[in-house]
Amino acid sequence: ARPLGCQKSRPPSSPLFRPRMKPLQPDMGHNLLANFQIEKKIGRGQFSEVYRARYLLDNTPVALKKVKIFDLMDAKARQDCIKEIDLLKQLNHPNVIKYHASFIEDNELNIVLELADAGDLSCMIKMAALQSPFYGDKMNLYSLCKKIEQCDYPPLPSDHYSEELRNLVDMCINPDPEKRPDIAYVYDIAKHMQSMTEGR
Repeated sequence: ARPLGCQKSRPPSSPLFRPRMKPLQPDMGHNLLANFQIEKKIGRGQFSEVYRARYLLDNTPVALKKVKIFDLMDAKARQDCIKEIDLLKQLNHPNVIKYHASFIEDNELNIVLELADAGDLSCMIKMAALQSPFYGDKMNLYSLCKKIEQCDYPPLPSDHYSEELRNLVDMCINPDPEKRPDIAYVYDIAKHMQSMTEGR
């Protein structure tokens, strides 16, 4: 299927369900909206909305980005959008969202992408912050960064961690990089703590 080919009609009936097929192979019909079940909106931009959807031919979850390429965009914005698609096509890395297909239907550009189940970057930052000793109630990203920069964090609980480990963490989380221990020192402390644990 051509990535930006215009489709004017939909199939008269819903496609057959085919489980266990390899997801989104060429010429399997992923250039028709009728082959996707839209489940819920998961994001939006200036000209676009992103939906969690399911590719009905093999039940694959995908992200479907719908761009109002004709109604809202000027010529330059449309050209930028085409460039973005061309770039997405070239990217192939496990840490980058995978591009599957794109097509125009109902005056919208539809871009089919890999679904990131863990959520977007802001969700991941929030989850990381929740697990950080710097995190506190009603914390925003700016104040979190200031706390990290100033090494302002509550002490590790003594009922969970040894004094030796707590002292090591204190040394490592120091605002002055010159006062932090080098890796050889950290390694020696780790070896000593392991020998103490094994000797029990």
